[in-house]
Amino acid sequence: MSDINPIARPQRTTFEAVNKPSSTSSDSAATTRTSDRVELSEQARLLSKLKQLPDVREGLVNSVKSQIDSGKYDTDERFDTAVNALLDDLSS
Repeated sequence: MSDINPIARPQRTTFEAVNKPSSTSSDSAATTRTSDRVELSEQARLLSKLKQLPDVREGLVNSVKSQIDSGKYDTDERFDTAVNALLDDLSS
């Protein structure tokens, strides 16, 4: 009379049966897939380094600028300190 099957009790299905991989060729191709890769450009690397730099101390920058403008920044003591630091860097 009808080709429709009658409603029956649900069958028990085990977890292993649901997750059991089938042996079709498309599944075996999926298991041999290569891993994904990410490549960063040189610009991205530089931007990452820039983000790690500390914030600019505006107050200190403005103070040094005003000292330079007034001629009070370039002193013999600062010059000697800078030369000695440069010599230390070159000798190490």
